[in-house]
Amino acid sequence: MKSRPKNRGLMYERRSDDGQESSLKQQFDWAKHASELTGVLFRGTYADIEEMQRKRLHNLYDIYLDDAISGGDLTRPGLRMFLQQATTDKTVSHVYVFKRDRLGRPQNLLEMMQIERELISHGVTLVTHDKIYTPEDVKQNEMMYLFGSMVEYQEHGRFSPRLGDRIVFVQQSMAARGLSTGGRAPYGFCRALVGPDDTFVQWLEDGENIRRGGHHVRFLPRYEDKLGVWCMILEWRATGESCKKIAARLNEMGIPSPDAGRVRRDHGSAHRVPGKWHPNTVYDLCTNPIIAGIKEYGRRSEGRYRRVGVGGPRELEEHDLRPDGQPKLLENPKDVRVRAASGGEAKFDPERWQALQPKKTSIDEVRRKNGQKANNSERYPLSTRVIDLTDGCGSVMHGIPAADKLKYACGRYYNSGYTECNHNWVEATAVTTMLIDALVELVKKAGGREAIRDRLLAKARAEAEHNDAPAESAVLGQLRKRLADLEDDIATAERRMATEKNDARYAAIAKTFDSLVAEKTAVAREVADMATPKPVTKTSLSPEEQVDALMATIDDLAALAKDANANQKIRDLVLRLGIFVGLEFEEARWGKRPVRRRRRGVIAFGEDNLPVPIHGRSRSDSPAADAAGHGGANDSHSAPACCRAPSVDPGSSAGEGTGNSQTDESNSGLEQTHQGTNVGATGLEPATS
Repeated sequence: MKSRPKNRGLMYERRSDDGQESSLKQQFDWAKHASELTGVLFRGTYADIEEMQRKRLHNLYDIYLDDAISGGDLTRPGLRMFLQQATTDKTVSHVYVFKRDRLGRPQNLLEMMQIERELISHGVTLVTHDKIYTPEDVKQNEMMYLFGSMVEYQEHGRFSPRLGDRIVFVQQSMAARGLSTGGRAPYGFCRALVGPDDTFVQWLEDGENIRRGGHHVRFLPRYEDKLGVWCMILEWRATGESCKKIAARLNEMGIPSPDAGRVRRDHGSAHRVPGKWHPNTVYDLCTNPIIAGIKEYGRRSEGRYRRVGVGGPRELEEHDLRPDGQPKLLENPKDVRVRAASGGEAKFDPERWQALQPKKTSIDEVRRKNGQKANNSERYPLSTRVIDLTDGCGSVMHGIPAADKLKYACGRYYNSGYTECNHNWVEATAVTTMLIDALVELVKKAGGREAIRDRLLAKARAEAEHNDAPAESAVLGQLRKRLADLEDDIATAERRMATEKNDARYAAIAKTFDSLVAEKTAVAREVADMATPKPVTKTSLSPEEQVDALMATIDDLAALAKDANANQKIRDLVLRLGIFVGLEFEEARWGKRPVRRRRRGVIAFGEDNLPVPIHGRSRSDSPAADAAGHGGANDSHSAPACCRAPSVDPGSSAGEGTGNSQTDESNSGLEQTHQGTNVGATGLEPATS
C-alpha cells in the first residue's frame, strides 16, 4: 500500500439525531483545522452544510453528510457516496472523519473494519481527531492497527445496548416512585420540578431541563380547562358513548385536540397536526390512569436495542421487529408495566376510572400469546405509497380492512376525526392491478427489457441505494436541553478565561471548563446513540446483482398481477422503483345516494413527481428532496438511485376511472392517461390507452 500524492481531501460528517444542533458545526470546525494542519484542503464551508440540511443533500463539493441517520446503518447514502468517491477518484489523498464512530457503530465489527481497510488500501490517508492512518503506517504496524480498530469498533457497537440497559433500569426505578421518565406531559398536566422532599419548586416548559441535586420531575395537574375536558370525556364514556362519537362531539364544540399546533414528521415529510380529535386520541385519554392519580410506565415499547421487561431490560424478540428487521412500536402486557402514585391530585374517581377500562385482552397481547404476527405491509403492497390528491390534500392513504376486502383510505379524513377532506377510498386489489397493468405497458414503451436494464445499470453504478428509519428516544428532550445548557456554560467559561488575568482564578475557571467539556462530550454521545436501531445484516450486492434482481421482478410483472400471494414481491418492486400512486376523487351519485369516486390518478417515480406534495396543505415549510435524487434522510424506500429521481424528460403515467366498491362498476374502465411531467428516471414512457 502506498499513499497517494497530496492533492485534495474529502470530509464526512454524521449525526444520529436532528436535535444535536452543535454536532455538525463541531465536526466541521475540527476538519477545517485538521486540513489546514495537514496541508490538504477540502472544498466547502459550514454554510454549504446548512444548505445540505435544508435541501436534504448528502453531498456538496467535497463534503459528505448523513444527517439524523443511525451509525448502525452501513448503507447510509452519504457514506456510500463518500467511500465510492474516495476509492475511485485518485485525486483524493486524504479524508477527514472526526471519530471512527461517525463512520459507523456496527454490530458486525468485521464489516466496518473491512470498509475502513478498503479505504486505506486504495492509498487514502484517514485523518481522525486523535490519529492519522496512512497506508504506509498501517502496513508497517498492521497487527497493531487491526487490534486497535477491532477494539474501538467493538466498543462503539456495544455502547448503545449498554446504554439501553442503563436507561431501562433507571426509568423503571423512577417510575416506581411515580416520577417522570421523560416525554411531554399529558393533556392538562405540566412538568413540575420537585425537591428532595417532594415539594413543588417550579413549572417546566416542554424540553426545559434544570439539573439540581436530589430534584426530579413529576407530571402534575395544572390546566383546569383541559382537565375539565378530560373528565367530561370520561363522563360521556361512562354513559356508553363510543370514542368515535365523543371525538365527533368535541370537534363540533371546536375544542382543540391535545396536539393542536404541533409539527410532526410522517413518511419523511414534516406537517402540521390538524388539531382535530380522533377516536384513538379519546381512547388514549380514557385509558391513561394519571387522571386518577396513578403514573404508569411501560405501556408501549419502542426501543431499538433493549425494551422494558419483567424485572428489567430485555433484548428484542421476533415479535418486536417488522419483516425488514426494523423495530415496531408495541403495547406491553400489563405485567410488564410499572404503576405508582403520580404525586398529584386525582381529578377523577379511581374506582370509576377502573370500571371504564376495556375488559377484553388487547389484540397485540392476544397475538403475542398465540405467537401470531401483527398486520404488516405484506397485506398492503402499496402501503404509504397511495396519496390522496383531492383538493391539495396530499395525505397518505392508509391500508385498512373493509368487510371481506382491503382498502386504502384518506389518512387526513380519519386523523381529523372525519372533519377534513372526504371519505375517499379505493379497493387495494383494484389499485394494485391497475399499477401492474400500467407498468407492463410502460416496459413496452421504454424500448424493451435490455434498454431498461442498461439505463438501470448505468445509474445503479453511480449511486448506491439506502434504507433509513430514524426515531428518537423518550428521554432525548432532557439530554438535548442539558447539552444546550452545557454549550452556554462552556461559552461563558471561554469568555471569562479570555479576560481573566489572575492566575489562580484562571486555573479555577480552566478546571471548570475542562469538566464542562468532558460532561458535554458524554452527553453528546448519549444523545447521538441513545436510540440507534439494531442493524440488519445485509448482503452487499454489486450494481449488476441489484439490477438483475430488479429485472427478474419486472420480467414477472404479468405473473405478479395474477398471483394472490405476490404482495411482498410487488411491494419490493414498488419500493425499489420509488413508485407513488396519486388519486383524485370527486362527488358522484349511485342512484339517489351520494358517493365518492376516483376521478383521475397518476403514477409517479419519486415523491417529487407527485403534483401535490405529501401532506399537501398541512405540510410545514420543510425542504423537499433535491432534484438530483439525493432525497431526505427519512426516505424510507431502498430504491436504486436510478429509480428515485425524476428525469429531464416530460411525461407521466396515470390511472383514471369511476370505480367504487360500493357500486357494481368494474375497474376495467381504468384509463392510463398522459399528464405531462411524471416519467421516472428509468426512462419509462407513460402508458396511454
